[in-house]
Parts: sequence; C-alpha cells; structure tokens
Amino acid sequence: MGTMASIRPIRSVLIGMLCLSLLGCGLINPRPPRAVVEGAIAQKLSQTQAVLYRQFAAAPTDRAQVGRIRITDHHWTEIAGQPTAEVAGTYHLKGGNLTNAQRSQTREFDVYLQRGATKDQWLLLEPVSAQSGDALKWQATPLLIAGEDRPDNPG
Repeated sequence: MGTMASIRPIRSVLIGMLCLSLLGCGLINPRPPRAVVEGAIAQKLSQTQAVLYRQFAAAPTDRAQVGRIRITDHHWTEIAGQPTAEVAGTYHLKGGNLTNAQRSQTREFDVYLQRGATKDQWLLLEPVSAQSGDALKWQATPLLIAGEDRPDNPG
C-alpha cells in the first residue's frame, strides 16, 4: 500500500505536465483556420480600399484580393478578458489593376481574432484610436468568410 501512495503524487505531476504540454501545442487553443486568417486580411484590405476609393472619388473597378498567405507566428493572449489569437505573417495581392511589381511585393499582417458566439464564428479585433491617457479600446467585427451561408448567399 505504501508504494501506491508514493505513485499518486508522481502521477499527478505527470498529468499536470501533460496538460501544460497540450496547451503549448495548441490543442486547447488551436491556431485559427487558414480561411479565417485570409478572411480577416481580406476584410481589412477591403476596408482600406473603400476608404481610398472614397478619398479619390473613384469607382471601384477590379479590387485586389489576398493570396499566398504565410503565417509566421501565432499565439494566444487576452484582450477585454477574452482569449484572443494574435496571428502574424505575410501575404501577396492578386487581381485588381496591380502591376507585376505590386503583385510580387510581400506585405506583412498582424491580426487579432476572437471566437464568436458559435464554434465557427470569428471576430476581427482592431484597436480604436483613443485620446492620450485613455486605455486602448478594441472594436470587434464579425468576419465574413467566403463560402459561409448568409441570407444573401443561399446554399
């Protein structure tokens, strides 16, 4: 019986180490799906293009799209008390009225993503400009992922 009592603390330590390693491997908080990251970059790009088109009073013709995404880092942090994935990497643009030089240019990204109310819903977090001295505030925008079922996208 003495042997069993001495094994229990060792077993508890091993189970604790296993749980920590699973957390570190991303099984508890896995990397956001590639489609979510691509959707976040595309949404930010679309917002930027819309602002530019308004500033130059130009009609959008063929907008550029995100391509060749390479994720170089992801880690989980906490924003507004919620687990948040910070994903960084690079991408290229395709389509649009881009020159070859613009298409070959590597662009960096850094996005903050939180899970939404449902398992498949993700939110894009963006810092909101605050007055000096104020705490940083974040705006959460639901991500619109290509292929998602939406009222305007039957099936």
